[in-house]
Amino acid sequence: MRYKSCWWIESGINFDIDSYKVCCLYSAKGGGNTIVQENYKGEPVDWEKFFAFKKMMKDLHKSGKIYPKCEGCIFLEEKDWDDNHSKISMINLDYWTKCNSRCSYCHTMLDKEKYNKFKNYNFLPILKDMIKRDILRPNGHVSFGGGEVTLLKEFDKLLHIFMDFGFPLTRIHSSCIKYSKAVEKGLKTGCVDLIVSVDAGSKEMHEKVKQVKSYDKVWKNLKKYASNQKDPNAVKVKYILIPDVNDSKEEIDLWLEKAKENGVNCVLHEIESKWFYARRENVPDSIIEFFDYAKEKAASLGLKYELYERAEHMMSFRHEKEEVQ
Repeated sequence: MRYKSCWWIESGINFDIDSYKVCCLYSAKGGGNTIVQENYKGEPVDWEKFFAFKKMMKDLHKSGKIYPKCEGCIFLEEKDWDDNHSKISMINLDYWTKCNSRCSYCHTMLDKEKYNKFKNYNFLPILKDMIKRDILRPNGHVSFGGGEVTLLKEFDKLLHIFMDFGFPLTRIHSSCIKYSKAVEKGLKTGCVDLIVSVDAGSKEMHEKVKQVKSYDKVWKNLKKYASNQKDPNAVKVKYILIPDVNDSKEEIDLWLEKAKENGVNCVLHEIESKWFYARRENVPDSIIEFFDYAKEKAASLGLKYELYERAEHMMSFRHEKEEVQ
């Protein structure tokens, strides 16, 4: 049946610190945050409840309405969807907070000591249950977010299970302070997409934003990862723009040149969350122009330039305004 939906509604799940949800996106006008189960601590998932929630969303969309939390999401697409209510092919994992970086924009900075000591639940039993119940679809996609993934005790086991199961792409977000042989193996086989949020061009700005002295180590590890990637665009460096902090063309230039110098061919551009959520429908032209500049500069260096989730929504709002005018 033809209706508006997205891959998350159809076959996705997000495991957060204390809940599981349909997706991990918050940038749409409706606010996202599609929670199915709150106060979750890793107990067996009530799959009947979860898939009933998805069916409710799909039925609403089939009627021509949109689930309120999904209003304005750019990932909604009208097409003939495969109406399967009991399979998962997209997983986002955000269930731990321990990290070896101290990014100034991270919500854990409200109490870093608390979050670094936070005891997360284990996802491995949940994954094994999904496989046993035949809930997972092969050829799926998984993304590791959360704190620093290389500090997660079960990370290597999880990554190998996903690769062995037949998930062709595992997206990993890492500070790149600690080098991982498991990530290197995934890059060599073409099963891993690595994203490292550098957020600066210079060492001074990197230390200001990340609040740890890791600039040289991060680029050293990035270069090593890039030298092992099967897909030339698998290793990506990200720049989260923080207005009035790292929004200078000089920093952008250095960031892009550093990526080129270290064999990284793909760059991602993002906007800081708290700033964006407060202004998502009223972003100053100067910020839009800054993203346009970065895109042109990346092209001049032969780099693949992509927008990340919030920035992608931000630029879509720009296009909506242009169409109205």
